[in-house]
Amino acid sequence: RMAPTGIEEIDLVLAELVRTSDRMAGRLAAERQFGADASHQLRTPLAALMMRLEEIELLADSDEVREEARACLEQVERLVGVVDDLLRTSRQTAGGTTEAVHLDEVFAQLDDEWARTYAAAKRPLVFDDPGEILVLATPGALAQVLATLLENALKYGEGEVKVAARRSQNAKGVFIDVSDQGPGVADDIANDIFAKHVSTGGSTGLGLALAKDLVSADGGRLELSQRRPPVFSVYLAAVPPSLDPDTVLPPGALVTVGRRHRRR
Repeated sequence: RMAPTGIEEIDLVLAELVRTSDRMAGRLAAERQFGADASHQLRTPLAALMMRLEEIELLADSDEVREEARACLEQVERLVGVVDDLLRTSRQTAGGTTEAVHLDEVFAQLDDEWARTYAAAKRPLVFDDPGEILVLATPGALAQVLATLLENALKYGEGEVKVAARRSQNAKGVFIDVSDQGPGVADDIANDIFAKHVSTGGSTGLGLALAKDLVSADGGRLELSQRRPPVFSVYLAAVPPSLDPDTVLPPGALVTVGRRHRRR
């Protein structure tokens, strides 16, 4: 670091540059640690899980079992892609590839993946129709964040679980709310619910921590907007209807659009 010059104006600028440098160094260190956490906690067991699911899909006698294995395999493949994005994020200042994403397609994908699990638990799962709402997000990451919230609601919540989208008051953003009818989040952990190793049960608590980082990488935020009954809200920038890339861009335009949901 540079020694003080004795000139007040210059020393003030130098002090601010030092503080900025410290903040940037801290952020880079946090990103590297985040990438290491994601790699250690997720990447290795995911590879083994994919191999096991592929074996089940190949050897199962029941069509229902093969179909369930296929659905699980698609979820794991998407999660592997998310992990790859996280590791890239740890080496770069920017996040993953942000796209114009159709929420109705994300909701349909999640409904397809989670409907059977919720039905087996005798828990209603409801997706409100988001209409033509588009958000700026990384498709795989957004689906994984919402899947994390659905898993938590199934494990810790009660009653009906509802996923709904609403525009912000200024129409520049979109909130995606995931709610259930359970007792909610205890006051003693509510303020730290997104911190690593904070959990209402026996898990490591990494799910919500990683989910929050995924949303932040897309320029949004994930918050506990209501404690009892619990409501978790994902906020993302909205794409104005007048700028829908599906309708206003000429063929061949260099813009990435969210992947369409694959129907069977």
